[in-house]
Amino acid sequence: MINLREHFKLSAIYTFFAAFPALLQLIVYPVIEGEARLGATDFGYLAITEAIVSVVFLICTFGMGAGIARFYHDHPGKSAGYGHLVSSILTGIIGRGLLLLGVVLIMAPRIGQLFPQEALQDFGRYGPSLVIAGLNRSVIATLLVLYRNEKRVRAFVIVSIFSGILRSGFQVAGVFLYDLSFIGYVYGTALGGTFVAVALVVYTYTSCGVHYKRPLLHSLHRFAAPLFLTEFIYWGLLFGDRFFLLNNTEELGIYDNAMKFAIGVQMIIQGLTAAAQPEIYRYMKEGFTKREAEIKTVSSLFIAESAGIIALAIIPVMLFINIFYETELTMSAGLVGIVFVRFMLRAQYQVFSWPLLYRKKSLVFFLINSVVLVINLGLNWLLTPRVGYYGAVTAFMTAFVIQIVLLRIVQHRKAPVSYNSMKVFWFPLSIIMVAALSEVVKVLFSLNPYFSAVFLVFYILGGLAVIYRAEIQRVLSRII
Repeated sequence: MINLREHFKLSAIYTFFAAFPALLQLIVYPVIEGEARLGATDFGYLAITEAIVSVVFLICTFGMGAGIARFYHDHPGKSAGYGHLVSSILTGIIGRGLLLLGVVLIMAPRIGQLFPQEALQDFGRYGPSLVIAGLNRSVIATLLVLYRNEKRVRAFVIVSIFSGILRSGFQVAGVFLYDLSFIGYVYGTALGGTFVAVALVVYTYTSCGVHYKRPLLHSLHRFAAPLFLTEFIYWGLLFGDRFFLLNNTEELGIYDNAMKFAIGVQMIIQGLTAAAQPEIYRYMKEGFTKREAEIKTVSSLFIAESAGIIALAIIPVMLFINIFYETELTMSAGLVGIVFVRFMLRAQYQVFSWPLLYRKKSLVFFLINSVVLVINLGLNWLLTPRVGYYGAVTAFMTAFVIQIVLLRIVQHRKAPVSYNSMKVFWFPLSIIMVAALSEVVKVLFSLNPYFSAVFLVFYILGGLAVIYRAEIQRVLSRII
């Protein structure tokens, strides 16, 4: 049986501290935004730099987050195999990061010519810092995945706290000390993350040694390569719309500001994932059939927790933006509901991917997401120049729904688990449909954004109360 007290305890810890750096970012943004500080156009530039940092992170990581989560279970404890695994993965990340840094130092002038804005064209000033920031993020994120699988909660908490505080502190300092420029923010991001990443590298090499075991990495890379390509595609799905909005940096800044808060929600869901995924893998190791009831229960709870957090975050974030922002960025409050529910689809993606990843069926992710990326970019190309950020919203909603439908079909065939379809499939998709319809009605009738947001929140919470009434009663009875 599942220890619900332990599950909710770990969920709370991992959720809060995984989201802690992102939550601090949400405090940083209104501090650096204002009439005499950074405006919507500057935030548009930050959207592009974040997209670049994210792609650097993906290249450096090369699917090792999922790799270390899965292969750790083949090398538990402090065996030699464990040390070789962890150290080899870290060495590979650092090697790829240094290689990218060399390429950027050489190619910076040519890369800068790709941007139409003069502020972005001097890539040599800020490009190397973006690579350093991405490398730092890769080191930190990969080792946090390891700590959560080892249930080293204290290490997870300490790294998350220092990572958030140092990065945010240096970002604010960088903006105010460097001509109130987005470049100061980039420098601060790189410098703050470096302190944590270097400390982790020293600690890991001291405890595991310095290794690069090619035979071990061969099987790991074979598993991770399709996932890397999949994550690269997911990067296109997540950030591709920014480049379609690049000719209007003010509108890009408004859209991206709403997405920044949505990324905070994604980090919270990643915290829930941090609690659920190791538990799911342990049950799967004991046998899909033998522990199917526990797998289904944890997966359903994960979906319910994700939906509840999304619902409870929408109104406070809208109020936060309206109260603390001064420039055109206040318009991003009206987009909060529709972009937040996007990550309901990400929660479904996690649930349907766990059985496939455990059985090492990683190629299917590349195939599915390749199709989805083509659909997303095609819709962005057609719609975004005509209707602005609502074209981007339509593109990602359509593409991600198709992604979930395809993934569910493949998971059912290749790694079957008899999920409760209403809880993990139909109800989350209904949230997306209600959010889309609410947004259409709001625009057509020029309604106050809070009307559609309140309706969406009540739909989610009401649906949870009905569909999960048995689980809610059980939890409440244990608490009482």
